[in-house]
Amino acid sequence: MKLYTLIEYCLLLVLAGLYFAFLGFQSKGATFIIGVIFLYIIINIFSKKLLPRYLPENKQMSILVSVLLIIGTVFLIMLLLTLLAI
Repeated sequence: MKLYTLIEYCLLLVLAGLYFAFLGFQSKGATFIIGVIFLYIIINIFSKKLLPRYLPENKQMSILVSVLLIIGTVFLIMLLLTLLAI
């Protein structure tokens, strides 16, 4: 998996987790869909504009590292949401 794609997935998991936890389950219909589309657009713009300045473009990550980073991202967002709920 490319490093850009991995960062996009991790950012999408973090922001979608926060969105669903604080706003997403209270919104209904079109506002929920618009919020998810807005998050995706923000992440896409961020990854296309800012990441090429700081990271090599075609760096490949191994499957193990990719899976571990995605699992770590899910764990951290769940930990953060749990601590905020206390």
